[in-house]
Amino acid sequence: MEDIFPTQLIDLLTIAVTLSMVVMALLQKFKSLPFIKKSFYIWFLNLIFSFSIAIPFTEKFYHLPYKDGIWVGFFTFIGAPTIYSALKNQTILRYKPSSISDTVHLSIKNEIKRV
Repeated sequence: MEDIFPTQLIDLLTIAVTLSMVVMALLQKFKSLPFIKKSFYIWFLNLIFSFSIAIPFTEKFYHLPYKDGIWVGFFTFIGAPTIYSALKNQTILRYKPSSISDTVHLSIKNEIKRV
């Protein structure tokens, strides 16, 4: 595998996958704000979050140079929307119990007391 993809690229992609999940969660929180009305705003926020989080993250925790942080930011920018659309297509993001009968209720006599 190292013949096709250099180890450094695989390392940067691994970091970007982790950050893509963080950026996706941030985008979901910001999507509910009233002034976010167009998809262009989401795209712009994705761009800002990807680079503003990736560069310091790679420098602080992985001790990578600034240029590698830019690459991680780029991969994160591409990856966050892809992860979001994949999860949305699998209905993971929209899950809600369909009725109250889907929830589990325990009586007080079954309560576990922790010491």
